[in-house]
Amino acid sequence: MSGPFQNQVQSGPRPIPLQVEDQYNKRIDDDIAKLVDCFSDIIKIGEVRSSESLLSLITELKQHLLLNDTHTLSCLYKERSEALTAQKQTIQKTLLDIRRDLASAIYDMESVHYKSVIQGPLVHRAL
Repeated sequence: MSGPFQNQVQSGPRPIPLQVEDQYNKRIDDDIAKLVDCFSDIIKIGEVRSSESLLSLITELKQHLLLNDTHTLSCLYKERSEALTAQKQTIQKTLLDIRRDLASAIYDMESVHYKSVIQGPLVHRAL
């Protein structure tokens, strides 16, 4: 069975144009493989750079938000001011209580002192 679609084994060397074509095809395949590798490297580098750029952008946005968010800053300032005012009032009340206790203690000590001064000479005279 010999026909046009049957594989024929060539017994001799291949013709020179076929050898040149095979060499060109091999070189083209190698070049295409190199291009694919290079493009995949470019894509990987591009992804890394994009990731770095996005992280940098996120950092800048966070800084901008922290520094320029006037509503949040004013709320924080108001809360801190209220807390300090409450603390100030507590300290003032404590100081007034201490002052009152100190005045009472001084009064008691003065009365004991003056009683002893007044009674002191009387006790010595009686002896």
